[in-house]
Amino acid sequence: MASKVTLTPASIDALQTGSLADLLTPGLVIDVLGSGKKRWRYRRQVAGAKKVATLFGGLFPAQTITQAREWARGLNEQVEAGIDPREVLREEQRHNSMTVAKAHGLYMEAVHEGRSSRAKRPNKPRTISEKLEIYQRDIKPKLGDRIIYDVTEADLVQLVQTKGKTAKVRANRLAAELKVFFGWAASLRGQEVGLEVDPSRRLGDLRYPETPRTRQLNLAEIEWFLKALVDEPRHFQRGMLLWLLTAARISEVAQARSEEIVDGVWTIPSARVKNSVEHSIALGPWGRSLMQSDNEWVFPAEKIDGPRNNSVWYTSRDRVRARMEALAGHPIARFTPHDFRRTARSNTKRLKVDFETAEAMLNHMKKGLERTYDLYGLEEEKRAWFLKWEQEIARIARRAGVAMALGVPQASQASGHTRTSVTVTLPQGSGIQPSVHIGKPETRTTAVLAQPAAKLVFTRET
Repeated sequence: MASKVTLTPASIDALQTGSLADLLTPGLVIDVLGSGKKRWRYRRQVAGAKKVATLFGGLFPAQTITQAREWARGLNEQVEAGIDPREVLREEQRHNSMTVAKAHGLYMEAVHEGRSSRAKRPNKPRTISEKLEIYQRDIKPKLGDRIIYDVTEADLVQLVQTKGKTAKVRANRLAAELKVFFGWAASLRGQEVGLEVDPSRRLGDLRYPETPRTRQLNLAEIEWFLKALVDEPRHFQRGMLLWLLTAARISEVAQARSEEIVDGVWTIPSARVKNSVEHSIALGPWGRSLMQSDNEWVFPAEKIDGPRNNSVWYTSRDRVRARMEALAGHPIARFTPHDFRRTARSNTKRLKVDFETAEAMLNHMKKGLERTYDLYGLEEEKRAWFLKWEQEIARIARRAGVAMALGVPQASQASGHTRTSVTVTLPQGSGIQPSVHIGKPETRTTAVLAQPAAKLVFTRET
């Protein structure tokens, strides 16, 4: 047991081995280490418990006698109140290490397991991707290194309002995600974080008004769009053409896998579709060529194993729009990838497509009892529509003189048929067999009479 003395610099300097306990401060001891250095130690039983708390301080004289006594007095207040100072220290260390980034990592684990909301169901990959995108783009740069317990309502309000100055709809999405994240951290579901006060609870008051988007590209804009695509790198050119031809969402196109295309039909799995219903798109010849890839992904990223992220597509869109304005000679209203869905849908009536087929090609759900009892998938009708729409866009590309540059198949390839003519020559006299010639049709394919013998020409597509 260490001798008890009133510690002074002289008494500590005279200590060569062993320990000395401070007579004035219960639990405070100075030890001589094997290296000859002297270190402060605190050791005392916790009141009302059968455990002894041992903690180590700094070296003497860097930590002076006065500083060591002050440190030990704080620990004495805890042990005399029945509090184990080691648990307090662990909690402080946990508190000081729980950054927003660390808490968000725990939150994303809960998201994957379906523990992030009261619904308690697994989130779709699309939802998970959107949550990560919002965090990486808007939350991490400003708050990632902050201790989550120090984040205030004012911090979150500033974050949302700053976003709202340039993108009001995205500001609403940011506010909604902040409410879910911080709400989880302050709930029993987020006990790992243990946030006592939720600073996001009033963010709903900041919601910006949203009006339904009505932007669609008219036929002139489609032509400028096709012309502007010519100078775009081929992978972006392919992807943006598929936005238009398939009326699919940007994430559905950008994250398409090669295995999803079978026999010319692109089937988007339910996990990647907004309404969780598998969606099949029968690709025309042009669409099939645009979907060709020798990679697992139709649009693989350049530096990582995976698809290209959405941000590069928006950058490409901006370049294309700038070229469109140069071609048009006037500003072009801003458009998003989703506006191509609206563009395709808005042309269905002009192209004599019925309402049900038009809705099915966007994978919109049927309503009410019809959704329950009419399970016909309209696949053949959708196939006809997608082919008709592709042919319409190909027609515009040919008129604009960019069909070859954009990889539009030739007319015979696009139809999927070969044209063959059968020429039958009837003899004038009896006893002579008629002659038959099979070959490519001439420019004129109507039935004709030739002299001196009668000749019938038939054209057939096979």
